[in-house]
Amino acid sequence: MNIMCRRSRLRAGAAFVAAGVTALAMTLSAVATAGATTKSHLVAKSAGSSVVNVALDETFPGFNVLTSADNNFDLAQIIENVWPETFITTNKLALVMNSDLLVSAKQTSAKPQTIVYQINPKAKWSDGVPISIADFIYNWQAQSGLPQYKDVGGKPFDVATTAGYSQIKSITGHGKYVKVVFSTPFADWKSLFGPMVPAHIAKKVSWNTGFNTISNVISGSWYKIASYSTNQFLVLKRNPKYWGVNPALSTVDFTWVSTDDSMPTGLQNGELKVINPASVTQSLIAQANAVKNTVHKTIAGLEFEHFDFNEANPYLAKVQVRQAIAYGTDRKQIIADTVGSILPSTQPLGNRMLMPNQPGYVDNGVAYTNVNVAKARSLLAGLGFKLVNGYYEPNYGPEAGQPLTLTISSTTGNSLRSETEQLFQAQMAKVGIKINIQNYDAATFFGTNLPTGQFDIAEFAWVDTPFLSGNQSIYCSYNLGTQCGSNWNHFANAAVTALVTAGSAAIHPRSEIIDYNRADAILWNDMVTLPLYQRPQYFAWSKKYTNLLPNPSSVGITWNLNQWAFR
Repeated sequence: MNIMCRRSRLRAGAAFVAAGVTALAMTLSAVATAGATTKSHLVAKSAGSSVVNVALDETFPGFNVLTSADNNFDLAQIIENVWPETFITTNKLALVMNSDLLVSAKQTSAKPQTIVYQINPKAKWSDGVPISIADFIYNWQAQSGLPQYKDVGGKPFDVATTAGYSQIKSITGHGKYVKVVFSTPFADWKSLFGPMVPAHIAKKVSWNTGFNTISNVISGSWYKIASYSTNQFLVLKRNPKYWGVNPALSTVDFTWVSTDDSMPTGLQNGELKVINPASVTQSLIAQANAVKNTVHKTIAGLEFEHFDFNEANPYLAKVQVRQAIAYGTDRKQIIADTVGSILPSTQPLGNRMLMPNQPGYVDNGVAYTNVNVAKARSLLAGLGFKLVNGYYEPNYGPEAGQPLTLTISSTTGNSLRSETEQLFQAQMAKVGIKINIQNYDAATFFGTNLPTGQFDIAEFAWVDTPFLSGNQSIYCSYNLGTQCGSNWNHFANAAVTALVTAGSAAIHPRSEIIDYNRADAILWNDMVTLPLYQRPQYFAWSKKYTNLLPNPSSVGITWNLNQWAFR
């Protein structure tokens, strides 16, 4: 998958956003089966029957995770088990070809870069239609960003990213044979075509909104969506038309719970069997760790908390104001008061593209490691803002002659975010900036506020995949349109666009890392966003279940759901 996801905790091959605090609990029913799977090539055995509940955290406006509207972490963890993917990201961040879907996937030429896929002759959608070259062509065209391709009704395709797809020159072949030729090289080609929507359905009901209707979300993988009720439950059942080895668990029931803080109670009373809370606190971990017969694990995830600055705001449009905010933000204090007790090694994050546990990480934000209130004040004074009664007053715009006032927004019900906002509010008061706090439910925050620019400062998390190209749609210039659809900051810099474009076209990973690090250095200089810290991920699950392997990337703990089994 090449999309970064949003989350109260998430990012991907493209980035996913980590979102709200409402938790989605998952229940699995096991029946007696055995078999190897292509996700990690382990043998999963189970006997008897049981139910397992896993806690996740977002509601879904629709089910096409490849759109900007539906690009979220929890949905990705479901859809990766419903729609087919060419390659799987393992818990070790290795890329493994999905040998149930494909017989082979090989680069056959470097100039031009050419990839040939041979689809499994048995692969088919749950309605019986073969998975074929038609699905590859449609998924490419929809995500290409090319204006000649339109959704139903002539509307532009809404996509989370065009990275890689925009570099494809042609797809030719027939039936189960697919030949992809790139106009410029794409280092992360294994991130493409995963997941894939069913082309024959999307062409009728639309890519953008057709999959808002659950009956249109047919399966091309291990599980199918059997039923769904908003804010209540979602049920996965084995896909009876699946051509490969059946998953060990026959049914997976996702049930929404009110808050992350209630997860340990659910684990204790047996209502939940697996939890991965979006908002991790020391109290939550202590309660969950006290539950008998459970396994616990804390890892550094490929996700980071950050502030986004909306440059459509007349004051945040000034780099000096953004820099002043960054210099005045005491990230060490925020870490100490939030996640520091959970993962003591956590430090202020110095990179947007790579996490400290990834090869190539460089601390490009060292100038902002330590708070510098004096520097922040000097930047505001240098703009001609006057200090009156402790707050700087702009000399232009709608707040001329009034205290500079900005609003920070995030998702409701998230205790860590709430604490961060209050700390930030107090820190900015020392700088001379007044901060209001206004939070929203996840659907409004991610579905309306961010995409339409209705915010000043936004706090959320991106969840990564191992693919650097997933960052392209976030940081390339917003005025380029669809291909930069996740750039909600109204930021534009031709040099950054050139670097992320070149990085995505690099043949060697080392060149890609160099280009993305150079882009990140410019982003620090322009202070487009302020990374806070790499987020720790906490997992706990019942010992009744086996083969659960926490994954630090955007695919989440359900990446090998088809292997989970009852002991």
